[in-house]
Parts: sequence; C-alpha cells; structure tokens
Amino acid sequence: MPDAPSSRAAAPRSARELAQAISAVERGGAGADSLIEAALAQLATADWQASRVIGVTGPPGAGKSTLVAALAELARAEGRRVAILAVDPSSALTGGALLGDRVRVEERPDDDGRFMRSIATRGSGRSLSHAAAAASLLVEAAGFDLIFIETVGAGQADLGIVRLADLVVLVEGPEGGDEVQAMKAGLLEAADLVVVNKGDRPGADRAVERLRSGLALGAAAPEVLLVSATEGSGVEALLRAMESTALRPGRGGRVRRVAAHLVAAVESRTAERLRTAEADGRLDTLARSIADGNRPLSGAIDELLKG
Repeated sequence: MPDAPSSRAAAPRSARELAQAISAVERGGAGADSLIEAALAQLATADWQASRVIGVTGPPGAGKSTLVAALAELARAEGRRVAILAVDPSSALTGGALLGDRVRVEERPDDDGRFMRSIATRGSGRSLSHAAAAASLLVEAAGFDLIFIETVGAGQADLGIVRLADLVVLVEGPEGGDEVQAMKAGLLEAADLVVVNKGDRPGADRAVERLRSGLALGAAAPEVLLVSATEGSGVEALLRAMESTALRPGRGGRVRRVAAHLVAAVESRTAERLRTAEADGRLDTLARSIADGNRPLSGAIDELLKG
C-alpha cells in the first residue's frame, strides 16, 4: 500500500507533532477534545482511506512486542505507513507504567512512515485506556493505514481492545498451560486469530495442536498459526492472514473507534469522580451513613457520580 496521499496534508506533519497531540489527549481537557474533533473532521472527508486497527493481546512473556515489531517491519517494507500503540499497565497509585513496552520495539525517528507510542492505563484498571482509544483516531488522521494496538491480557483480562480493534490477535507462548488459562479468561472467545509465538522452542507444535483441538469445539474457531518472531518464520503468513480475515462484525471501523473512545471517556471520567470522592472523604462518609442505617443505599451511586 503506498504512502499517504496529499489529501492527508492537514494531519500532523511529524512524529513529534503526533506525539505531542497524544500527550495532550492523555492530559485531557478542552484542548484534547479539540484535537479529536479536528481529527474526526479530517477523517470525514470523502476521499479518506480508513485505517485497519489490529489489536494484539495475550499474557506477559508471549513475545507480543517482538512480534508486533516484526509485523511492522514487514508491512513497512511493503510500503504501508505503520503505527504501534503499546498500552502499558500502570500503577493505580502512581500512574507509572509497569512494563515499558516501548523500549522493546526499535524506533525509527528518520522514517515518517513508522510511529511508536507507549500509553499507560493511568490506573484505570482496564487494559484499554481512554488515551489509547483517542490516540487511534489521531494516528489514523495522521495518515497511518495500519495501526497495531498492543495490550496485555492475563487472567480475567479486560477485553476493551475488542471494542476498538477491527481485528483481534491473541498471542500465546509455547509453554504448557498458557493456552488453557487463555481459554478460561475468555480471550480465545474474542480472538479473530490465535498465534503461538516462539515457534522455535520445544513444545510449540504441541501447543498449536492443543489450541486447535480446543477451539474445534466452538462454532466459529479462529485460525491458529505458529510463528517465531525472533527468527522471522511465519510472520509473513500471519500478516497475510490479518489481511484476509474478515473484520469484526458490527460497527464500521471508524464508527467502532469513535464508540470505543466515547465508552473509554465515560469510564475515565467516572473513575476520576470516584477517585475524587475517595480523596475528599465523601465516599467514606456516604458508606458510613449507609452502614449505620442512617440513609438508604438507593441513590448513593448517582450521588457519587454527580461530581
């Protein structure tokens, strides 16, 4: 796919400008809304080509960052403009990112067809942050036609990425037990493609067979592929599978992303109001009053969310 056409000239002209716009969205406020509205106005033009957003999730240690980097390298070599948004879990107390995915992906500041940004969840308790949903719109408006959003799914993982992505890829490791845990967590039910990474390690073939056997019981089993991101084997086949797999049903791509942004924005605002109520003592006062029988439970939640 060729580089962005001239109709995208109004978009941010450099990775630095795009990074600054995403930072403004992370900070929030009226300025953030203005940036998103400007991006949506540009995306609404009739000749704008929609991006394809690929959600990449899976347990820690599965090699997602390495795999995404390999896919991005191949797609870029084929002429596509590629962006990677790596959503890092963050501390609920400090807001600091815990994984730092960005350091595991090689950046190319001299290549304007490649963009990488790490986004923290800011203690939201969800694997998809408000900023990630908004950033996907900014990145699309900047002329990137293939957008990878990497997030962590482990245990009873949040499946917010399913709401945002056009296609969801679940990455598993070859070690025994990972694929069983994924089934329990429901990630496999949401995946459009399943990848066993680190295919050069012992047991990878058996992991693929176990996954295929387990998924065969479902009505619409996703394809299971074996890949070694470090060696490069299977990466091109995975990219081709991403191209040929039908997009998730429901809302169209851009409508899906706007809806995801709205949901994430509401969740973020609600979480902020709850944090404020806890910090200023209103939460404890209200809870004590209910516990002591001085007021009913009904209406308490609405009262907390009034801000």
